[in-house]
Amino acid sequence: MNILYIDPIFGISGDMTISAFIDAGLPFAELEALLKKIPLPVPAITPVKITQGIIEGVHLNIEHSHIHLTIREMEDIIEKVETETKIREDARAMLDIIINAEARVHEVSKDKLHLHELSHIDTLIDLFGVAKGMHYFGIDRVFCGPVPQGRGTIKTSHGIIPNPPPVTLEILSGFNTVFLEEPLELTTPTGATIVRHYVKDRNILPPAFKIDKIGYGAGTYKTDKPDLLRIFIGESEEPAFEEEDVRVIETDIDDMEMEYIGAVADRMRSAGALDVLYFPVYMKKGRIGIRLSITAKTETLQRITEMLFAETTTFGLRLRTEHRKILKREERLVQTSHGPVRVKYGYDSSGNLLKTHIEFEDVKKIAEEKGLPYRSVLKLLESEIILRRQ
Repeated sequence: MNILYIDPIFGISGDMTISAFIDAGLPFAELEALLKKIPLPVPAITPVKITQGIIEGVHLNIEHSHIHLTIREMEDIIEKVETETKIREDARAMLDIIINAEARVHEVSKDKLHLHELSHIDTLIDLFGVAKGMHYFGIDRVFCGPVPQGRGTIKTSHGIIPNPPPVTLEILSGFNTVFLEEPLELTTPTGATIVRHYVKDRNILPPAFKIDKIGYGAGTYKTDKPDLLRIFIGESEEPAFEEEDVRVIETDIDDMEMEYIGAVADRMRSAGALDVLYFPVYMKKGRIGIRLSITAKTETLQRITEMLFAETTTFGLRLRTEHRKILKREERLVQTSHGPVRVKYGYDSSGNLLKTHIEFEDVKKIAEEKGLPYRSVLKLLESEIILRRQ
């Protein structure tokens, strides 16, 4: 299992995390190639070595840009950039964390939200760059030390606000923090988002692991403390299951046209729900109703609950947190004699392939185009993919 341990010596930001990945061995050319796929004039980025105290680290010089984007524009760009599925998924999930936190802090819906500083193209660079680093090093689990925060106030486009910013505290709710006597923004909202998205085992130390690479991301603050973010990348012999907390949302409905339940479930899956189940239950006065049970990640909780209230007749719902383990997985687009299909691969802790799953929508598309039974197409594809592995 590949482990990343984040040591936020003087805080964490998106560009410092990318810088640490570059210092640890992420080829800058690969990062540049990914960022060039963003359909906008991406500002020039140059990694340079600078010294903080006695430690040398990488710092990203990013050319100033006036490009600001709406939430919808950022979502569309993430969906359209041609890269690995996992990179897009991580970038989108981090953007959702920012959006949901900002919406809660400002007490507005996503549709009325404006991100101000976080609407800058630098946010997209940070999200894609960090996701690329995680993918390049094949990180299975991420751990993080206590996250430093400054004090006093900072100046933003909103005006003078308390330090740390409310949105940063909202994102880091539940994580260990440490306050330093520094009137500086040590941890940015994007830095907090990286921790929130990738660190599944909060406030615990990583298991024993062999350190293979160390990277330093350097900032430009000048104080008596080194403005550095340090990362350790290595291997542990613990099983490579992915573990995370998920939210389960449930409601019971007995006054809604049942033909709409399936359509609502499909919409929730498209909105990011991990799973949507519905089944009959007996309610008060002997009435038969439907229990709608949705499993979602924390960052998509607000979007799912808003949709649940908008799309169903329910006046209330129940929430609980559950812990899940999933196999390490990878999705690939496989070219077959019947056309391209998406295949999900599941691996054990030693990296051995345990199982494959062919995406049903791709099977369905081929079957309908050729007028064949679904199961026949599935068997043909399975036999072809198995032969290729051999």
